[in-house]
Amino acid sequence: MAITIHLDEVLKARGMTSKELCAIVGITEANLFCNATENWRQSMKSKTKTILIFAAILAAVFLIAFLDGGAVQSAADEKEEGTLIGAFVSEEDIDIGGDLAVSAAGKFVWKAGRLYMETDDWSALGERGGGIYCTMEPDARDGEEDAKSPNITIFGALGAPLGKTAIDNDNGVRTTDIDLSGEVYACGDRQVIFNLYPIYQTSDGRIYLTRGNSMGMSGADGASITHTLTSDKTETIGGKSERVKVRVAITAVSRPTPTKFTVAHMDENDDLLKLEEFAPDALPESITAADGAAYLIGTSYGTDWDGETAEYDICSRSNDSAPYAYSKLDTFRYQDGKLCSISIKVNWGEGTA
Repeated sequence: MAITIHLDEVLKARGMTSKELCAIVGITEANLFCNATENWRQSMKSKTKTILIFAAILAAVFLIAFLDGGAVQSAADEKEEGTLIGAFVSEEDIDIGGDLAVSAAGKFVWKAGRLYMETDDWSALGERGGGIYCTMEPDARDGEEDAKSPNITIFGALGAPLGKTAIDNDNGVRTTDIDLSGEVYACGDRQVIFNLYPIYQTSDGRIYLTRGNSMGMSGADGASITHTLTSDKTETIGGKSERVKVRVAITAVSRPTPTKFTVAHMDENDDLLKLEEFAPDALPESITAADGAAYLIGTSYGTDWDGETAEYDICSRSNDSAPYAYSKLDTFRYQDGKLCSISIKVNWGEGTA
């Protein structure tokens, strides 16, 4: 006999989050997901159901049945120090730490761990996933000594990264709007758990990661899931108020499984000069355009639930006055079961059109 638990409804009724449950049970959020039946995929599409592994079911039943619903303090009640500035996402479970504690009011409180970052740490972290963040840097160009302006950083294998900022004066309050987004990808039948780590910056400029939620899916789902983080803070310094609003959206997307990538070198008359083909796990970092080439066509071939697929990208010389100007072709690398977007640099030599 199958046992199905509507975990989202149970947790909502008890005022708990999946992260809090995992902390108490002693498992990662990745272990909340079980890819045992087709019903799992259908439930993920509707984003309303998940299935617990057996050990978590027993723990959840005990917690929900025997503990007072107010005994576990919501993570939303515990504000992180500093300001939300971005997010990092990875298939790996990053060791950030954290522990349960009992507050003065006798409630269980989850004390989230923190991974503080130094300048040299970002490159190593980028090899384990991808992220985007926006720091507020001193900017006295307008004569305001304490004014700050946004500076966006993108690192690692984050697909379709986009950062938008706007600075305005709202009733005498300098207001900065920051909108950050990016994508991660799954393909084939492999079940992938994407772990999200919010990034914060403290008032003294230190930056740290903490543990967020997880998103689970496979390429066979044919869907996408978006997790959004928001922050809205106003602080007054020297009698002047400054407001910073941040939105970070990370989307997990189902994509075709890559089979090959081709590059067609075309002249001004649309004639083919050269055709190159690459395996999805052996893509070059750069390509030199053939002599006489006016533009290049990159074609990403793949397979999904509907059969074969083909996506095209076209690039041409970015600046006719610069004989060594660079442009790029976008495609996907598929290696060791992981899918990530990459940009291949195109070198336009002297002999190109």
